[in-house]
Amino acid sequence: MVTESHAALRGLLTGRLRGHERRLRRFTERDWRRYGDLLAGALLVAVRRRFVAGQDRAPVIRFVASARERYDAGGHDVDPVLAEALVWAALGERPPVPDSAAAVVARTVLLLGLLEDEGLTDGERDEILTAAAQAVDASTQDAERHRTDTSTKPSRGGAGTGSAVESADGEGDGRRGMGAAT
Repeated sequence: MVTESHAALRGLLTGRLRGHERRLRRFTERDWRRYGDLLAGALLVAVRRRFVAGQDRAPVIRFVASARERYDAGGHDVDPVLAEALVWAALGERPPVPDSAAAVVARTVLLLGLLEDEGLTDGERDEILTAAAQAVDASTQDAERHRTDTSTKPSRGGAGTGSAVESADGEGDGRRGMGAAT
């Protein structure tokens, strides 16, 4: 099922900005959380298609500079250090980036840059969004199961991240992608 959040993000990624903005205006708090999770998950998938853990820093630095040049005309909206941290966090090289408005802007710019660079078809773009949505749904179910388990059992100090996106590639490795919005 395609949610409003999914449709809004797809609208952004396909250049249908009026529809994207119209959907955003109707968002509930839950829609905003899901949108943030989908954005983080889609970025995770796209980053892992382009970069690999342990690689040289130069290609990441060049990509971030290129994305900022294309989508941050004034050069003030996307902090390059934050943007690079999001990429490295997606690769598991750094801890997740805390959620903030700046992180959402950076995720959006990076995702647009990655998808444009790959020249994806609409179908390939949809595959990335579908993978992100499936990861969000699976981790949301896991989080609900965890809450149910911990509410019926005495606490043993176990830790869960409580994140709606742990990993968008199905590995469930405990990373929160790029610090997905929750």
